[in-house]
Amino acid sequence: MGGLSSRALAAEAAKADKKKISMGTATIGGLYYIFGGAWARILNESLSEVEVNAESTPGSVANAQMIQAGKIAMGFSQASAAYESYNGLGWAKGTKHPRLRAMVALYPAALTIYSLESRKLKSLSDLNGKDVGLGPAGAGVDQFGRNVFEVLGIKPKKIHNLPHEQTAKAVGDGQLDAAMTVQLAPWPALKDQETSHALKFIPFTANEIARVRAKYGYYSESAIPKESYKGVTEDVPSLGDWNLGICDANLPEDLIYKLTKATFAGQKQLLLTHRAAEYTIPANVKYNTIPLHPGAYRFYKEAGVKIPPELTPPNK
Repeated sequence: MGGLSSRALAAEAAKADKKKISMGTATIGGLYYIFGGAWARILNESLSEVEVNAESTPGSVANAQMIQAGKIAMGFSQASAAYESYNGLGWAKGTKHPRLRAMVALYPAALTIYSLESRKLKSLSDLNGKDVGLGPAGAGVDQFGRNVFEVLGIKPKKIHNLPHEQTAKAVGDGQLDAAMTVQLAPWPALKDQETSHALKFIPFTANEIARVRAKYGYYSESAIPKESYKGVTEDVPSLGDWNLGICDANLPEDLIYKLTKATFAGQKQLLLTHRAAEYTIPANVKYNTIPLHPGAYRFYKEAGVKIPPELTPPNK
């Protein structure tokens, strides 16, 4: 009878022995999904003992919930969402997520508020009484936008939670008055929209930035750089947030050490996917907002990187 060759059997056995790791990204079209696929591929090529699978999820908040529940091992998160999740603040409302640990600070991004030029929306206050898209429920931008509305007293007619690409298309089709996303410009979905539509990017005033940061200090001053999109002739003032790679505290120290090391070793390959990877360097560990996993902590210590005291793993 026919059967698998000894070589094929050995390959199957090796595959079965691999540590399977689920990585939560976000909805299709967002940078998490694009970046996550490339990151998983690099980790798989670097470490023969793992099989990392990048999975589409709603985003930051959902990833934190799934790591806490043991449903995924790694995930992307905005720094603010990770902080709220770990400490039981904001969206988490008193429910801490102690299994979360920081691994890598990946790249910064700005809150991008956009509309069609024809809607004639010029300021954040113009969003009162309007249909506004905040990306999928469970995404970091959804909570970011709601935090901004809360502080500034803005009351949209309705908040819509659609996947990232669908949100951008809904603005272009005139189904939404405006939308928000947290991206490192230029975001491909908006570049696609501006091929056939004139877009307006709504700025924050200095006062609005100060008011939001007074309550949510983990947001930073940021801007959408001039010439990122058509018609953006000068920087558009905004708020920013870092995007992190987080993981389950229960993962072995040696495994996370190797995954962290492989991430930075593969930075040049990540750059082929998106320029965001230019920020994926060990020195940016300081932008993490929750304690590091012991494996990641060991990597940064060996690399000679200064680690803020608050990022030291518990019991270290």
